[in-house]
Amino acid sequence: MAQREIKIRDKEFKETGNDNRFEILEINGRFENPFKEYRPQTLYEFFIMRLIELSEFGPRGGIPNFENLRIKELNWVKSNINDIIKLKEICKEKKLIAYTWLGQSCALFQSNDKIFLLDPLFENSIVNEKFGPKRIVPVPISINEIVKEIKPDYILVSHDHPDHLGDKSTIELSKLNLSKWIVPIGIKKFLNENGILNENIIEMKWWERKRIDKEFEIVCLPTMHWSGRILIDSNKSLWCSFLIIKNNKSLFYHGGDTGYSKDLFKKIGLLYGPIKFGALPIGQYCPEWHQKPRHISPLESIKIMNEMKIHKIVGVHWGTFILSSENYLEPGKLLNKEAKNLNLINNIIVPNQGKILIMNEDKIDFEKDDEIEFEDDFKIIYK
Repeated sequence: MAQREIKIRDKEFKETGNDNRFEILEINGRFENPFKEYRPQTLYEFFIMRLIELSEFGPRGGIPNFENLRIKELNWVKSNINDIIKLKEICKEKKLIAYTWLGQSCALFQSNDKIFLLDPLFENSIVNEKFGPKRIVPVPISINEIVKEIKPDYILVSHDHPDHLGDKSTIELSKLNLSKWIVPIGIKKFLNENGILNENIIEMKWWERKRIDKEFEIVCLPTMHWSGRILIDSNKSLWCSFLIIKNNKSLFYHGGDTGYSKDLFKKIGLLYGPIKFGALPIGQYCPEWHQKPRHISPLESIKIMNEMKIHKIVGVHWGTFILSSENYLEPGKLLNKEAKNLNLINNIIVPNQGKILIMNEDKIDFEKDDEIEFEDDFKIIYK
């Protein structure tokens, strides 16, 4: 049924120019991907992949047995909480933006005196505490520090997969009575069940744009992915990416999780580009025959960067859990290699978990960027 609707929409676009190709598609109470490139995972494929994983020789993802070696190879650091708090004033005063990657797609984004928490996940394991998958390096900030000291103003959730939205994280974050949750439709029920009040939840549909205060707006945008926390609730809620707009200019794109669709990202770029800064997923792409409809590779992230007209990106969604077959360091190495090949090392960035990336908002559109080091845990990209 989904393929039939996709063909109808595509035909209408070609004949009339009316472009509803990437509107929400819901069939029999479940959301579907309205993209020609998408292929749903079959039950047969699911079990074949589990058998392949069980037959793999040696540590999956090539991870070393010792945590201190993994920490060294990933250049992990413990985040400086005081610096993050100080940046609330500094960002507003000096017109800076800051981004702190906390593993997977979880991060803190700061602009003015506002803190946005993205895809909150502070658990040491997902799916099962005993069997994992387990976090391969510690989370750079504890959920306790987030709740008691950082106190984010907004919490953005791209979808409800357990590696993007933690159960215990949600319960702890429910203690923040003033934080607003911004989520795609269908996730409110899960939040309610874990203590989040309706008055603190903003549900959004694809292409919807909402003002959240006098300077900031949020746009909910399509991605090619899926949703569900257990097998039986697959696609009962929507999945998305988010664009933060400040004073009517596209400031930051949170990519969440997505496969590559050749026309989708061009359309977003036409509507909202140029975009100053973005976080795009670069991991969980192997084996390609299985992962390609739902995840992108480092090279595809650069393609999306260009099509969406994002000036600067960081590559995330890797180096946190072993969820696919590529070596755990490969996504970062491939992205860094391509950045050097393109002479764009200041525009295509491999972040370090825990380090604070700081940018001057006014200079972020320059073609050539100045990069300087400032103290141990700060990495300032613009003078």
